Amino acid sequence: MTTANSRSRAHQVKTFLQNHNLDAWIAWRPDEILMLTEGYFTFWGASLMLYFVNSESVLFIPEIELRDSVPTKGFRIREYPWGEVKCGDPYAVLAAAVTEELTKAGTKKEKVGMSSSGARTSLPMQAGEQIPFAENFWENFSTVASVASPAALADFAALYQRKSDQEVASIRRSNRVANVGLQVFMDHAKAGISETEIASAVESAIYRQIGYDGIFHSRAWAMVQGGPHSSDAGRYNRSTARKLENGDLVLLELGTCVNGYWSDVTRTVAVGEAKPAAAEILSVVTQAQKIAREAVRSGISAGEIDALARNFITARGFGEYFTHVTGHHVGFRYHDPAFGIVPGEKSLLEPGMLITVEPGVYVPKSGAGARIEDNVLVTDTGYEILSRTDSSATA
Repeated sequence: MTTANSRSRAHQVKTFLQNHNLDAWIAWRPDEILMLTEGYFTFWGASLMLYFVNSESVLFIPEIELRDSVPTKGFRIREYPWGEVKCGDPYAVLAAAVTEELTKAGTKKEKVGMSSSGARTSLPMQAGEQIPFAENFWENFSTVASVASPAALADFAALYQRKSDQEVASIRRSNRVANVGLQVFMDHAKAGISETEIASAVESAIYRQIGYDGIFHSRAWAMVQGGPHSSDAGRYNRSTARKLENGDLVLLELGTCVNGYWSDVTRTVAVGEAKPAAAEILSVVTQAQKIAREAVRSGISAGEIDALARNFITARGFGEYFTHVTGHHVGFRYHDPAFGIVPGEKSLLEPGMLITVEPGVYVPKSGAGARIEDNVLVTDTGYEILSRTDSSATA
């Protein structure tokens, strides 16, 4: 049975390490550091976490790291001279410091795990570049740590699935900020306004949330597609200079990152009165999304959720135009590393899981496409929709 205590982050991580006979874990990707520290979002992406199962953990940060998000308690902080011209090889300094801490703790190499791959990670707060560690970064630690086994790496990825209460609160805030962008989208979805004008207005409104409600970082990726472009939204999302016309469907795909935590929502609306074919598409998608969303609960399989949406859409004659999965996990990344809401997936939903529900239909011959996407938290008694304006709605 999943309990609130078993969903706590510290409990999950400690259990993972003990199950794999590990005394420590080295984390260096922004999203895993965010998870292990329960809230530290690295600015440069050059921070490293040495997480001990039974002793005080150590967070290594560059001397030039932005201090807004650095925790003031819970971990010991050590600085190293990354980004400073006075140090020719900061990674060697970092490796020596990590080695010192592991030696002091008496931790053997085979008891220290880490991932050597920087793939499938979120960007740091300074999101203009990938994380700045070198490709051979792992070699700095090869004498004191071991690349985790495939089983351990899989179980580490599974830690992303069940969010703690504190993490849910942070993701809920990201959704509240996304709701600001959704309202701007609704207000601007009018004939004569271009896709890029709408997208820039949405992103600007979300950026301006910095400074409110404890927000030190708020960024959005808004992609708007109107009319015939909406029928391409099942393959890709991008904004162009095309101006909306009466009768169009217009779709917003919105990824929002607030203090390191992500929401992922999509809305489709009609500009004026939708053409009959477009109106039917939007109606079918709206109904399918509602049916699947309201079925979310602990114990149901991901495949069953997918089937509810997919079968409804197929029964209405649009099955071939629903070309993607019904959803995914979200929160630490735009797309968290976990099982998808896909056909035939046997994995069961559990309390603390946070998924998207996002069926879509895209019909080129009708020049219209639609997708509705909400972020849905699995609770002990049912579900909670985080991405609606009335985000207290539960079932």
